[in-house]
Amino acid sequence: MLLSWVVSSGNFDNPANGTLWDSAGKRAGTDKITKFPVISDGGRTVTFTYDEFVSNWEIQIGVGKPVHALTQLAYPSDSDQAAKVRFFKAVRAKDWSTLKRIADQWNTAYNILNTTGVTASTNPNLLVSGGGYIVKSAVPGKSVTLEVNPRYYGTKPKIKNFQMVVINDATAAAQALANGEVDAMLPQPTKESVANLQKQANTRVIGFSAALYEHIDIDLNGPAWKGMSAQKAEDLRRAFLLTVPRQEIVDKLVKGVDANARVLNSITPYFTVNPNHAKMAAANGVRPYTANEATRLAEARRLLAKHGYNANNPLELTMLWGTPTNERRTGQAELIVAAAAKAGIKVSSKPQVAWGGQLGLGKHDIQFFAWSQTSTFFNSIRAIYGWDTTTDKPRAQNYFGWKNLKAEEALSRHFGKLTEAQRFNANLTFEKEYFADAIGLPIFQHPSVAAVNKGLKNIKPGPFSPNLVWNYWEWSW
Repeated sequence: MLLSWVVSSGNFDNPANGTLWDSAGKRAGTDKITKFPVISDGGRTVTFTYDEFVSNWEIQIGVGKPVHALTQLAYPSDSDQAAKVRFFKAVRAKDWSTLKRIADQWNTAYNILNTTGVTASTNPNLLVSGGGYIVKSAVPGKSVTLEVNPRYYGTKPKIKNFQMVVINDATAAAQALANGEVDAMLPQPTKESVANLQKQANTRVIGFSAALYEHIDIDLNGPAWKGMSAQKAEDLRRAFLLTVPRQEIVDKLVKGVDANARVLNSITPYFTVNPNHAKMAAANGVRPYTANEATRLAEARRLLAKHGYNANNPLELTMLWGTPTNERRTGQAELIVAAAAKAGIKVSSKPQVAWGGQLGLGKHDIQFFAWSQTSTFFNSIRAIYGWDTTTDKPRAQNYFGWKNLKAEEALSRHFGKLTEAQRFNANLTFEKEYFADAIGLPIFQHPSVAAVNKGLKNIKPGPFSPNLVWNYWEWSW
C-alpha cells in the first residue's frame, strides 16, 4: 500500500536525477498525502492522512506489488526482509539514487508481455500477485495462462485455470466459441454477428450497457497542424469535426445492435439515458455538430475556404484507429473518410493492430477509440483532459496535448466536496471549453454483448471495466 502511494502521488518523482514512477493516475489525489503514513498494528495497519479532502479517497490506495519483490528486481542479492527495509528507508529519506533504481524496474521490467512472454525461466518476482490468480505462462500477442494463487486470502475462484486468448478476427472468435476452444468472449457486436452468435447451439448471448464511449480526438501535435497559427489550426480542426457523420455512424453501425441508440452529445460523459444528458447538450456548445449534414458541410467548406482549402486543394489529415479486423471500426473509418471528402478534406485512414502504443506520439492528426469508465466518480476525467500545472505537461492520458487551464481547474473541483449541482456545473465549464477549442467529439455509447458457453454459470457482465471478468470468483461449470 505504501508503494501504491509512492507510484501514484508524484511526490517521489525527481527530474533532477531522472526518477519517475510511471502511472496513468499520477497526481490524481494521492499527491495530497505529503506526510509519511503511520504504520501500526505490527505492520498490519497503515494510516494515510490527506492534507485536504479528496472525494474518491476510498478507492485511491490499493494493494499492488509487494515492495520486496519489486526492490529485488533492482537489488537481486537482497533478502526479502532486507529489500523491504531498503525500500522503506529510501522512501522515508527520499534517497533518490535508490528510488531511481527501483523506479526504473517498475517502469520497464513488467513489459514481458510485449517482449519475452512468460516461461519457466521468467523471474518469479515479476509474477507475484495479490489477486486470485497468478500468471503461469504467456505468449506475446496471443495468450496469458493463469492458475489459482494458492496464497490468496480472499474468496477462492472455483475455476482453477484461466486462459486469456487474443483472437482479433470476430468471425474466428465466434467459431472458436462454437468449437469449444474458448468459453467466454466480449466481442465488438454488429447486428449480423449477434444474430450469428444467437444461432450457435451451445452459446448464451447476454446484452448489456457498458460505460464505454466512442469518441474522436484531434492530436494537436499531429503533423498537419505543425507551423499553423492558433486560429488557423482551430478553424481547420472545427471544419473537420463538422464533417464527422455521427448520426450516420449510429444509424448504420450501432442501431442494429441497440435500436434505442442515440448520438452522444456529452464528453464528460452523461450517457443518453441520464437526465443530465439533454441539459448538458443544451448548454455545452455541441449544437453546431448536431445540425443536419448539409448545414454542417456548408460551414466546414466556409472554414476551409477561409484558409485556401477546397476539393481541388484538400486539407490532408491522417487518422489512427485500432484493430483493422474489427468490422464496426472499419465501417466507422469509412464513413468518416467519405464524409470529410465531401467538404474538401482528404483523410488517410491508418488502422493499426497495436494502435494504443501510437497515442501521444504526434504521428497522426486524428484518432478514434473508446474510453471505459471504472467507477461512478468523475475524478478520472482530469487524467484524460487535464494539464498538470506542476510539470507544465499534459496529464497521463491526455494523448492529444490539449492545454486549457480553465478545463483543468473545473475538472480539479471533483476532488473536493461537491453537491450534485456543483458537479454538473464543473462538468459544464469543462465541456464548454472542450467544444470551444474544437479538439474532439463524443460519438456513441457502446452497445455491448457477452457470448458464453451455456455450461459456464454466473457470468454477470457489468457496466464498468473490467466488464466481463469482474466477478471471476463466482464463475463455475
